[in-house]
Amino acid sequence: MNSLPLLTLLTLLPLLGGVLVICLGGENKKAARGLALGFSFVALAVTLFIWKAFDVSSGVLQLGERHLWIPTLGIEYRVGIDGLGLLMLLLTAIITPMAILAAWRTEDRPQIYFGLVLFLQAGLFGTFTALNFFHWFLFWELSLIPAFFLVRLWGGAQRAPAATQFFVYTMVGSVGLLLAFLAIFLATGQVSDFTKLADMARNHELIPALGAKLSWLGLSTNQLAMMIFLGALLGFAVKVPLMPFHTWLPATYAEAPSGTTMLLTGVMSKMGVYGFLRILLPIFPDQIQWLRTPLLVLAVVTIVFSASAAFAQKDLKRMLAYSSINHLGYCLLAIFAVATSAITVASPAVEKAAALNGVLLQMFNHGLTAATLFWF
Repeated sequence: MNSLPLLTLLTLLPLLGGVLVICLGGENKKAARGLALGFSFVALAVTLFIWKAFDVSSGVLQLGERHLWIPTLGIEYRVGIDGLGLLMLLLTAIITPMAILAAWRTEDRPQIYFGLVLFLQAGLFGTFTALNFFHWFLFWELSLIPAFFLVRLWGGAQRAPAATQFFVYTMVGSVGLLLAFLAIFLATGQVSDFTKLADMARNHELIPALGAKLSWLGLSTNQLAMMIFLGALLGFAVKVPLMPFHTWLPATYAEAPSGTTMLLTGVMSKMGVYGFLRILLPIFPDQIQWLRTPLLVLAVVTIVFSASAAFAQKDLKRMLAYSSINHLGYCLLAIFAVATSAITVASPAVEKAAALNGVLLQMFNHGLTAATLFWF
């Protein structure tokens, strides 16, 4: 059973479904809806099969696939999941058919709408399974494009500025991410595998490699590492979002059609938290510790401000948007607290496990409840 390329199959299914819905739906709106819903349920079935094949007692990456992708650069196609990835796959697979049903009565070009929803699902699946930066970044950006068009073409009266703001903010964050990892790729001799980079960080090899290979404006090794960390931090902080990078979210959620907002708040917002857990925490542990106080303060400000803003809203969708920022702020607070626990408590492993388990529970619960609230 483990010899099957289940994770690749899971990613390709909605891609194929999106193409078929767009090409075959035509003017037959009923066929477009049914085909999209059918592919989303097939993806859910494959996800449940993956869940069954997953050994929950093991803490290692499972269902891995590894192939040489770009030989000249040493870039691999590598996928695999642990408990974090499995939970995000389940969340994506559950919310996507819900979002399709919520948009069932869409009359304006439904074949394009539902095709884009499936493309978005494929981008999310790829993001949560990829273990190589360039492969991961491809799907990270793939999820942005259909989300932009879903808001821009089917949103409310102010959809154009809302979609533009969403795209610009996210793209700026993506540029920071790309530049940060290009620097790491050059400094480490073409290492872009997340697990290898985490091992280098754990063995205190990553930061010296940056200082040995890169020299910008006379910066010290630690200053250079901090600049690279801040570039990566920007990309994930925008996606969650962490204040003050939140201003795109209320307008986007308010103007997006309900089915699209379900995906934005239920799954896409978790991409940022996933990035903190999968990439920033294991690859940049020292930098997070150095900035632990301002990061904790930002998380608390995000929680308090978003809660106050939610109370002040008269529009239900904007209130739920600020509520989402608030709930994800608790996830970030726990992640930043993990960095602090390593130097302030007697048994950091216990506190780290408790905090990260709480983050996973909050991510999954918020995804389901927030998506359902935007549906109704």
